[in-house]
Amino acid sequence: MSTNIQGWLAISTDGFAAMNAARPPEHLVKELVQNALDSFADGQLGRIQLQFRHWGDHLSVDCEDNGSGIDALADLRVVYLTHKTDSHRKRGRFGRGFKEALCIAQQAQVVSGSQRLEFLRDNGERVTRQSQLATPLSGTRVSMQMPWSAEICEQLQGYFARFLVPEGIALEVNDQRIEPRPALHRIDTTLTTEVYDTGSQSWKKPNRRTTIQLVPCAANESPTIYEMGIPVAALDWSVPFHCDIQQRVPMNPNRDAVASGYPLKLHVACLPTLLDGMGEATVKEDWVGAAARRCDGEVQKRIIERAFGRNIARSVPRVGARHFDEDARELGVQVINTAQASGGFREILKLHVPSAQEVVRCDEASKAEQAGSKGFSIAEALRATDGRGRWIEQQGGVQHVASCLTFAVWFCQQLVNSCDETQDPVTGKLTLNTSLPRQLYAHWSSSNVLTLALDQACFWQAPFGAESLKILIHEAAHAMNMHHGYEFRTEVERLAGVAASLMLHQGPEIQSRFPSLLQLSGLQPDARA
Repeated sequence: MSTNIQGWLAISTDGFAAMNAARPPEHLVKELVQNALDSFADGQLGRIQLQFRHWGDHLSVDCEDNGSGIDALADLRVVYLTHKTDSHRKRGRFGRGFKEALCIAQQAQVVSGSQRLEFLRDNGERVTRQSQLATPLSGTRVSMQMPWSAEICEQLQGYFARFLVPEGIALEVNDQRIEPRPALHRIDTTLTTEVYDTGSQSWKKPNRRTTIQLVPCAANESPTIYEMGIPVAALDWSVPFHCDIQQRVPMNPNRDAVASGYPLKLHVACLPTLLDGMGEATVKEDWVGAAARRCDGEVQKRIIERAFGRNIARSVPRVGARHFDEDARELGVQVINTAQASGGFREILKLHVPSAQEVVRCDEASKAEQAGSKGFSIAEALRATDGRGRWIEQQGGVQHVASCLTFAVWFCQQLVNSCDETQDPVTGKLTLNTSLPRQLYAHWSSSNVLTLALDQACFWQAPFGAESLKILIHEAAHAMNMHHGYEFRTEVERLAGVAASLMLHQGPEIQSRFPSLLQLSGLQPDARA
C-alpha cells in the first residue's frame, strides 16, 4: 500500500533549488555521507557505501549505511525540521542537508527500516509516494538522479578520496575503500563551534573543549580544515598538515567558508606542537607572527629562538655619536630591525628581546664590575688563597707578569698622551675570567685603569705580539671614546699609526726598559747566547 502527496517539500522546491543552485556537486553529495556519519553513535562500528555512475542524461548517486536509521521518513519533506537532539558533535545542520540535494535532483528515493519515500515526477509535476517494505532495511539507503554530466564523477572521486574516515567506520566509494589516515598529533583545546538553540530559534556560537587532529598531507594535497573528517575550507599555513576538528566548525550560511578569525585560532592552538618540526624560514612567515602575538610567553620565546636564535638584540636608532647596533654586533650579537618584521613578530620581539642598547650597557656593566670589583694587583694575588697566585706562576712568575703589565701600562700611556696629555695617568690591574658570563681580554675604565685578564696568554707569552698590541690599542682608544662606533674606530686607526711610530722612534727606550720581553718575543738577541 502506498500514499501519494503533491510536491516534494513543504515549501517551494523550485525556490529552495534556486538557493542551492550554486553549490558544487561534491558539497551536495557530501550531505548524504555526512548524514550517514551522524547516524552512528560515538565509538560505534559502521559501514557507508557511496556509489555514483553516469547514465544517459543524469548521474545516479546511492548512499547506504547501517546506522540508526530514520524514524519518520515523512518529515524529510519539511525543511528546517529534525527530530535529532542538536549537538556540536554532529556534522549535519538542522535538517537541511538531504533537502538541499533533493531540490536539485530529477528524482530520489529514501529507504529506512520498513519505510520507503519516493520523490517522483508525474506528467511534469512533483509527487511524493510513501510506502511500506515487506523486508526491513537495517540503516538507511538514499538514491538520487542528479542532472550532472559525466565529468562530475571524477570530481566526486577526488573529493571523497580526501575524506579522513573516523575510527571504526568503513567508507567505500565506488567499491574502493577510503583508508583511514592516522593523526600524527592530537591537541586538546577550546574552540568556537555551532549549536542550534531551540528556545531562541537561533544559532549560537559557544566555545567548547575539543580535539584537533593533525593529519599529514598526502602528495599533492594542500592543508585543509576538516570537520570531523569532512574537508570544509583551505588552511592558510605552510606546514604539511590538515586540521581535523572533532566538533562543528563555525561557517557562513552557505557553509562554503569558515567564520572570520577561526583559522587564526587554529594557528594559535597548533603552533606549540608544530614548532619543533618547523625550519627557520617557515617560523618567520607572517601567519606564525600573527598567531604568535596570541600565544603565551613561553611559546613566544620558543618562536623567537627558532626564527632568530638566542644571541639577538633589537635595533635602536643612533643616539648622537653612538650607534648601539654597531656596538652590539662587535659583541657577536645578531641585531634585528623590528621595523622590517611583521606586526606579530614586532610585538613579541619587543616583549622578549633586549634592545641593542640594553645588551651593550649590560656588557659594559659586566666588564666594569669584573674589572673594578674583581680586579686585583700582583701583591693582592700573591696574598690570596683562591689560586690567583698559581696563575701568576703559570704565566711566568711575579717578575715576568709585573714586567708585562708595566709595559702594557707604559705603552697605553704613550698612546693616551698623543691625544690629550691632561688625561689621568694610566694604571694597571689584573683579573680572571672564571666568574664572567662572557670572555674578557681587557677593560678600560673612565679613570684610565687598564685591566688585563691573567688567563689570556697573549699578554704574558707574547706581549709584543700582534694580538696583544691590537687589544692594547683598542683599549687605549676608550680614553677618548668609551663606546664603540664610527668615532671609536677612527680613533683606533689613528692610534695604530701612533703605535707604529712609537715602536720606530722610541725603540731604544723600549729596548732599555723591557729587554726580557723583547727576548721573549724574539725581537732581541739573548745576551746569554
